[in-house]
Amino acid sequence: MKKRTFFLAFLVTVSVVFSLAWETAAGADNDILTEESSQDDLLVSADEYPHEGGDALNELMRSITRTRTFNQVLYGLEGNYEVVEEVSGKLEEDGEIVRIRLIALRHEDGVYDRGLVLEVIPAEENSFIIPLPGDVRGFQSSMALKNFISLGKSEILLTVYSGRRGERFLIIAVASGRGEIILDTHTMRIPNVTGRFLNNYRAEIIVPETSERAMIDLSSRRAEYNRRRVYSEGGTFLRGGIVVQVDNISLFEPVDVTRDGIFEIRKIMDMSGAGRADRIAYIEATLKYTHGHWNVIDSWIAPAEDLSKMPLPRMVY
Repeated sequence: MKKRTFFLAFLVTVSVVFSLAWETAAGADNDILTEESSQDDLLVSADEYPHEGGDALNELMRSITRTRTFNQVLYGLEGNYEVVEEVSGKLEEDGEIVRIRLIALRHEDGVYDRGLVLEVIPAEENSFIIPLPGDVRGFQSSMALKNFISLGKSEILLTVYSGRRGERFLIIAVASGRGEIILDTHTMRIPNVTGRFLNNYRAEIIVPETSERAMIDLSSRRAEYNRRRVYSEGGTFLRGGIVVQVDNISLFEPVDVTRDGIFEIRKIMDMSGAGRADRIAYIEATLKYTHGHWNVIDSWIAPAEDLSKMPLPRMVY
């Protein structure tokens, strides 16, 4: 149904463009036709007379073909691939402006992206694709270009909504016809947060990269923890296998906090304890890409809404 609608719209568009081009050419001819015009004035070659209309029609067809089609055979791919989005930018320091297209593998008339590839189309060189990991799939896939490494080029920021785990963010750097994933929020733990439950209804959270540390007061959840046998009635922690860990990312955005024209990443991570619903705290971290890897330049630990921070003891036991 979608393809039939697109084809009808294409025919209507072509008809309108051809009609306008014909009227423009006819109007121009009437303007120069005067009483002093000779028979030679009326002799216009086939290359000259309808050329404007022909260029417009050809450019329209080229534009539609370029935007809607993906030559998967060129790359040895099989299946129903669709162009999701296209942007233009500079991906290499000494490179040219290229077109980048996000291509999704879908069922006919489907909306679930079963697989994703990036196609890079230089102006004068051969195009190439950047395959993405097979588990990068979901809904509402989109991309943007941001410069995370230098002012002279951009990287590809890919966003995919993957259902229960929320949005997945990937940053891909391109060089010499190859793509490298320099950040993947589902596989790279940055920062590497550690957390644990302690006796007397406390939880400790540490961000080693910045030495940020917080003690969270859990006493407001005493009744629930006792009921679920997380703590004893006397406040002794009973469930040694439970740790405080990152459950989800509730914010991920490019920001230029250092004001040098190069973007950093600001992310907020949700920390959970005794189950996904047991939100303990939130960690806001700022990441900057330098010397080939991400550095955590700032972090802040905030307790969940019904909890609070406790003064840090001199010795944690």
